[in-house]
Amino acid sequence: MTPSYPIALLAVLVLAAATATAYVLVRPTPHERMKAYGGIIGVLGRWLYFVTGPLLRLAIALRLTANFMSVAGAVFGLAAGGFAAAGQWGWAGLSLAASAWCDLIDGEIARATRTQGKAGAFLDSNLDRIIEIALFAGMATALPDRSGAVWSMAALASSFMVSYARARGEGLGVACPNFGMERPHRVVLLLSALLAAPFLGVRGGALLVESACAIVTVGASATAVGRMFVIHHRLRRQEDDPRGSGPAGPA
Repeated sequence: MTPSYPIALLAVLVLAAATATAYVLVRPTPHERMKAYGGIIGVLGRWLYFVTGPLLRLAIALRLTANFMSVAGAVFGLAAGGFAAAGQWGWAGLSLAASAWCDLIDGEIARATRTQGKAGAFLDSNLDRIIEIALFAGMATALPDRSGAVWSMAALASSFMVSYARARGEGLGVACPNFGMERPHRVVLLLSALLAAPFLGVRGGALLVESACAIVTVGASATAVGRMFVIHHRLRRQEDDPRGSGPAGPA
């Protein structure tokens, strides 16, 4: 662990605590996009949208585009993969946090400036997959045991299947409701493991990261199978009743 990492993490935690206190005191109306989520993801998401509000206005004032933020998120994501490959788990976690925030604000900029479009959505989705490849490949490179590389690659494959099931379903005209281990859950889990790993020593940190990959593998695999079942069922219903309602709920 580099000496500067605890200082950087402490600064981030102090800022998070200050904004969380402000959130509790203000009690803002939950963001529309977070109403579909409950539990820890819902709480974190509502807080993040609260924190993002002033930063969103600043980004718009600076004329930063949604595509710019998507690319910035990819740069931070690639940095996270590089830090992970070097065994710098903590810095990988901080870089992943920056990448996740860019991924959140790019869509908000597009909606606020009415610049949403298929091209931007396509770019954002593909960059998200590149970030996942970089992160899991970096972890597979640094984990000392073969089992770590296996879990990392399995986590990558299962994460891709979750995304593919959604994309393929939407391409065929149906959407899948939110359930299981989606991308926000995977990011929070990996982020927590990466930030804590430097304090557990070399072996303990590697074991924590490997365990997080194993949990992602199991959870994402179950989610992908669930999405396949739900989307297949909805497609069969459409085939049996062409006058059906089609898409039902957010993916």
